Amino acid sequence: MDLGWIILFLLIGLAMGYWKIIPPNWRPLIAVSINLALALLLGAMGAQIGGDRELWGQLDKIGLQALALAGGSIAGSLLFLQFISPRRKWMQAGPPGFKIGDGRGRGFLMIFVLASLAGGFGLGIIIPPTWIAYLDQLIVYALALLLWGIGLDLGFNPQIFKSLGRLGWRIILLPFLIAAGSIFGAVIAGYILGIAGNQAAAVGAGFGWYSLSGVLLTGLHSVELGTLAFLSNVFREVLAILSLPLVAKYLGSLTAIAPGGATTMDVTLPLIKKVAGEEVVLPAFFSGAMLSAMVPVLVPLFISLDTIFAGF
Repeated sequence: MDLGWIILFLLIGLAMGYWKIIPPNWRPLIAVSINLALALLLGAMGAQIGGDRELWGQLDKIGLQALALAGGSIAGSLLFLQFISPRRKWMQAGPPGFKIGDGRGRGFLMIFVLASLAGGFGLGIIIPPTWIAYLDQLIVYALALLLWGIGLDLGFNPQIFKSLGRLGWRIILLPFLIAAGSIFGAVIAGYILGIAGNQAAAVGAGFGWYSLSGVLLTGLHSVELGTLAFLSNVFREVLAILSLPLVAKYLGSLTAIAPGGATTMDVTLPLIKKVAGEEVVLPAFFSGAMLSAMVPVLVPLFISLDTIFAGF
């Protein structure tokens, strides 16, 4: 689903909530529908992994490298957001009037996420391979419903926009700190693994957008590096989903935006809303959109820097 469709479904939900086209007392029913869509989305992702036999065959060769790069990217983004920001306390707690998620339901959410992914993975192993092709369409429909529901919630709560206004220009810091931290963490992990600095940086600059980063690096460098980028950014998305409740609880609601990278404008946005509160949705969406726009620029840029990183 491209950025245009994402914005469209959000705006439709926002308008329907703001003008009360759907009555606010329907919110419990809408919440159930959104949770169902979230389960379908996570299950479909798990089924894609479980049904991809070629992916299984590559895991023993580059799986650990990809996992390390993904972990490094997330760790770096958290580090930059927590300690390098000149307004660390603001990053942890938000500006005055900014609500923090109360932490209720995070344990259930982690079980819900794990169960959905595991169930989908198991299903992907046993269903016919021809069925896997339909999962992309299922993911699109589930994402559409989730984004519409998020927009609807925002429309029901116009005071959220006042919270966004209090962030002001500082919201611009979020994607740039996350981008710098992600690349830094990937380069450090790559150095430990013996991967060239520019290659590790290019993988980290995928920011969780595994399809685009994998395709770009396959065309610009090699199938091996493209596969590494694909797996690393898949792992980043999965690790982000699993870590969000803990990050929001111990590091602060705004910091929960960091692990998801580019996916905070779509796949991980509903999870961020659940664990960090509705007030974090708009900053998360903005950050995800900015990071997504950086991917097609930074990935080719870093992979072209062989001479600068030679011997690193």
